[in-house]
Amino acid sequence: MKFLLILLLAWIVWRILRPAARRKMPPPFHAPSEREGEKMLACAHCGVYAPEREMLRDAEGRCYCSPEHRAAGEKSA
Repeated sequence: MKFLLILLLAWIVWRILRPAARRKMPPPFHAPSEREGEKMLACAHCGVYAPEREMLRDAEGRCYCSPEHRAAGEKSA
């Protein structure tokens, strides 16, 4: 009987202290990425997505992933 009483008391103490221990833990740290939120555009020739800053544009404003695709797009237009 004493064993059950001690076990019950330990369980009650554990339940009371557990939420307090969780509140003291600092939130996880997530360093913001340099490229976080960067806009992705599709190549007008092949459809591959790449970051906007890496895309090449033609005179009409279409985006291409490489100089070869830009040249091919200008020839077909």
